[in-house]
Amino acid sequence: MLGRHVYRVHLADTRWTVTKEGESEPRIAFAGREAALAEGRRLAEADQPSRVIIDDGDGAILEEILFGSDLSEELDTLPR
Repeated sequence: MLGRHVYRVHLADTRWTVTKEGESEPRIAFAGREAALAEGRRLAEADQPSRVIIDDGDGAILEEILFGSDLSEELDTLPR
């Protein structure tokens, strides 16, 4: 597979959830952002190449963390 697996840390109501892109339900929810971010990072680290996107609940991206090397991104940098 080319491309990164995406884990989204997202504020939903009063809970911070971790959802893998393509899955309909969150994997887990936490009361605090830091715990959700730690779990998102753990999942992404084990599922490289991947990235964690943290958003504010309204879709605005606050932070993005990359894990591993993505061959499709490397191919885009080759001279043509």
